[in-house]
Amino acid sequence: MSKKKKTSDSYEVGYGKPPKSTQFQKGISGNPRGRPKKSLNFDDELIRESNSLMTINENGRRKRISKYGVVVKQLMKQAMTGIPQAHRTYFYLLRQALEGVSQTGPQPNYSGKVDNSRYLTDEELMRIIAADMKKRKK
Repeated sequence: MSKKKKTSDSYEVGYGKPPKSTQFQKGISGNPRGRPKKSLNFDDELIRESNSLMTINENGRRKRISKYGVVVKQLMKQAMTGIPQAHRTYFYLLRQALEGVSQTGPQPNYSGKVDNSRYLTDEELMRIIAADMKKRKK
């Protein structure tokens, strides 16, 4: 028969009872780095990155805005400079935004001009924009 080893404090070493010298110290975790963080899916990562702030220079002043805001500013700038694809994207997104907004106050009237902007040719789109700009100048 095997003899059970006894220490001075009469602690029995055996199955489920490791020697005191190899046990975790009090107050010290056995898993110091902790549980690994859950990996984010693409949508969560995209939202997190879109909400992160970025420093830009606007009119000679530094300004911190979200990356989402930077993309909106760039889209607006491209649409204003006359890039047809930016016009299509802008009008498409504007129509979606206006449909989603509650009609609590006076809203601009874009009555059907841009409803089919994805299907217009570049020339038709530019003609509509030019006519709208002339009307606004008056």
